[in-house]
Amino acid sequence: MNMKKKKFNDLLGIDEEDKKIIEMIEQNPSITHSDIAKEIDKSQPAVGARIIKLERKNLLLKQIGFNIKKVDIKAAIVSISTKDVDQIIEKVQDCPFINHAFKISGEYNVLCFIAASDLQTIERLIDLCFRKDPNVINVKTNILIESIHDFVIPIDFRIESFDGRHCGPGCHLKEGAPKFKFTKKIEDEEEGEEKETQEEENQELE
Repeated sequence: MNMKKKKFNDLLGIDEEDKKIIEMIEQNPSITHSDIAKEIDKSQPAVGARIIKLERKNLLLKQIGFNIKKVDIKAAIVSISTKDVDQIIEKVQDCPFINHAFKISGEYNVLCFIAASDLQTIERLIDLCFRKDPNVINVKTNILIESIHDFVIPIDFRIESFDGRHCGPGCHLKEGAPKFKFTKKIEDEEEGEEKETQEEENQELE
């Protein structure tokens, strides 16, 4: 049975000139509308209108962040096998420390991309977010040695303060789980409260 091969034009609702525009911007994101217009023999307003259309279709987007091919940061690809994939997706979808997350098929059903300034931070995050989750069956971590192509990822600098005990802002961990501490002041206040509680318990024992 011969099945007609689908093309991007049909799948995405674009034509050859749209594809040319996308290719030119991919190769040179700083290219001007004027240069594109000359290449495809269209007016600048026509090119601008096409670009707006492509942006609205999510076919032309800019990702601001680090190019891990060219900067020295640590990154890991984390594969997670879970009983309830939707619960894990809900947990990580708003986490600023998870750079990318995907629902996948196979033995592992979630794949996450995590980057930080050091591997210890990544390991602490994996421990808190996944290994300690009873919904998680297995976790496999692969450390990225080198990026062959340019690959841009957003970085939340608050991950520098992550200590492995508290989760990030917007995290969907169960109610009552410790939350991420943003400042030294908050940490000192929490330590003071813990000290007062311990002193009260000691007095009760006496």
